[in-house]
Amino acid sequence: MSKVGNNTYKIALVGNPNVGKSVIFGLLTGKYVTVSNYPGTTVEVTRGVCNGLDGGIEVVDTPGANSLIPLSEDECVARDMLLEEDNKHVVQVVDAKNLRRGLLITTQLAEMGLPVVITLNMWDELLDRGMNVDVNVLQEKLSVPVIKTIATHRVGVSALFSSIPNAKVPNLRIHYGDLIEASILKIEKILQGKTTVYGRALAIMLLSGDEALEEKLRHKLADGSLAEIQRIRDETQGHLSSPLSYVINIKRANFVDSLVGKVTLTFKKEKETHPVLRKTFFYFLVPLASFFMGYKLSALVMYLIVSQFSSGSILPLIVSLTIGGISALSFSRYLYLREYRAKSTIAEVLGRITMHPVAAFPLLLIILWIIYKLVGEFGAGTCVDFFEEKIFGRSLIPSGGFDLSIYIPFIQKTYVVTHVNFQGFNYYFGLLAQKMMNKDNIVFELFLNEQSGLVQVGLTYAIAIVFPIVGFFFLAFGIMEDSGYLPRLAVMVDKVFKRIGLNGKAVLPMVLGLGCDTMATLTTRILNTRKERIIATLLLALAIPCSAQLGVISSVLGRVSGIYFALYVFVICTQLLFVGYLSSKVLPGAPSDFLMEIPPFRMPKLSNIFIKTVYRIHWFLKEAVPLFMLGTLALFVATKLGVLSFVERMGAPITRNFLGLPAETTHGFILGFLRRDYGAVSIFKTLEEKGGRAGIDPKQLLVSLVVITLFIPCFANFLVMIKEQGTKNAFLMFAFIFPYSILIGGILRVILP
Repeated sequence: MSKVGNNTYKIALVGNPNVGKSVIFGLLTGKYVTVSNYPGTTVEVTRGVCNGLDGGIEVVDTPGANSLIPLSEDECVARDMLLEEDNKHVVQVVDAKNLRRGLLITTQLAEMGLPVVITLNMWDELLDRGMNVDVNVLQEKLSVPVIKTIATHRVGVSALFSSIPNAKVPNLRIHYGDLIEASILKIEKILQGKTTVYGRALAIMLLSGDEALEEKLRHKLADGSLAEIQRIRDETQGHLSSPLSYVINIKRANFVDSLVGKVTLTFKKEKETHPVLRKTFFYFLVPLASFFMGYKLSALVMYLIVSQFSSGSILPLIVSLTIGGISALSFSRYLYLREYRAKSTIAEVLGRITMHPVAAFPLLLIILWIIYKLVGEFGAGTCVDFFEEKIFGRSLIPSGGFDLSIYIPFIQKTYVVTHVNFQGFNYYFGLLAQKMMNKDNIVFELFLNEQSGLVQVGLTYAIAIVFPIVGFFFLAFGIMEDSGYLPRLAVMVDKVFKRIGLNGKAVLPMVLGLGCDTMATLTTRILNTRKERIIATLLLALAIPCSAQLGVISSVLGRVSGIYFALYVFVICTQLLFVGYLSSKVLPGAPSDFLMEIPPFRMPKLSNIFIKTVYRIHWFLKEAVPLFMLGTLALFVATKLGVLSFVERMGAPITRNFLGLPAETTHGFILGFLRRDYGAVSIFKTLEEKGGRAGIDPKQLLVSLVVITLFIPCFANFLVMIKEQGTKNAFLMFAFIFPYSILIGGILRVILP
């Protein structure tokens, strides 16, 4: 705590998501920080001390929020921290290029009567886009210090630091219309004496239907005041044709738009693209990309349909090349007539393509294909194999070392530079352990057992397997986010997601689930309502295969026939939509509004992507590694007690009689609870052995892979479900998913020819 005059105060960092708040927090506090959950929630709050002002001031980094009338748990925590912790100076971090979004929060801080310092962060990005803000005029209009910063380069941080003691309440007051203003005054009078501060702000929040705030004030308004406030709100709503919260938001937005217009300097068009680069883009890259999209999509369709009946026919190739050529000519002509003549920049063209009602979906498929190649094949395949087999290895068998080689693409040859005689960390650890104890010792097995050792399985799984997958996925995710593509994807899927009780914001955990469901379940906390978080968690556990599992399944089904992979995708997608729709009808609660600002499309910055990727990997490993270790310990205990063998014997009749699969595949389903891709591989090998010379039965393969995808979540994901949604909800989801996956498998067995 620090003293200013006779008052003590804290610093609260406030701002929208992804505005550089955490970077500024780090610059103010250094590395001595504490992180803990806000009471009663799963939202983490970071606290530290700024030692440069009056002997030290506590700094609180509030969760990112787009509004202080909360729609999500993060926003609710940010609002509560501002209401509850008295005597604070607010440092509001605003994305300089999204001034409007930041000022919407400034108006709410002004209604709370909180002293504020505004920092316009990422100032360089504002200038890069040909924009400018008259800081002097903005400072005059608001009557608060306004500082320009580029936090990642420490520009303006000293000025921000010295301005904090001079924080002032913003000189803003929005008139919401005579009717609403009269209701605000009535509620303020009711609250007088029952709450110490923020009377106008609380009145506006209550008029907006803030249920969380009502619950928070219920004990203070137990004398019937809350019922009176609700009556005032209903009476006011009766005089309006639109929802009261919507009217309040529109009034606030109009006020901010007027203010932004007064302080934003003339927008000049971005510098035109170099003529050579421009012609290369329109005359070469666009036709090539259009041809690739048309060819790939038509080739897939022709492969699934024509090649099944005309093996060896050249017809699919001719049709695919023709469609690819038509796509290249038509789309290139469209862009030339619409964009090239208008002298649009490349960023503007790409921004419009990603929102185009037709072109956006083929582009989405291509992007997902690239992500699959990067994450599913290279990350989950090549990198995981190298880390698991060569770097970590096994505790009792040497890995054999690995070659350092150089591949020269022009001549398609690989030259070995040297052989590294490294046998794997687990092998060396195993040798050291065997000097102190026998390999049959319980302590040795606890750590280095091949099936359930804490080091051999738990640590190896978390680092060697999950790390490469989430690392490459976060890299791809960072590119989509920093380029501005991710918000566009959210808008694209919003209508579909509304059918299953979600909105476009849910695209974040769903896309992350293709990397790792455990990681994605942690991010469901960004969704606005408890109902949405439960639905998203259920769908992730049920129907979103992680990249490692998807890589195995696509490879296995690809060996049999492309038509079976198409059937697999169809079944999984229909189950996702069906269960989501059913959940949206069964679970109580109203859907939330979907509000998202679409940023300009831009070239991603490597520094931003690198910093975000490193931070997210660190966050995930901190959250997930303890769960993997706990899961492995539970596996070890279950193995020693014979629980797994018992479950396998109990499940064999269901597998054999209801699913029509060999009883031995039961082991694969149990293994899938521990690691999904290993379970899929185990089932494939069992069916291959049972098929013998006749070959694998594709019907059995499809049924088994659909079931293991819909099957109960892996143990690490299940533990995260308990953490995020509570033990009761996690076990209810478990109890639904298990019989439902078996039921779908049995139905599929019957209807397949």
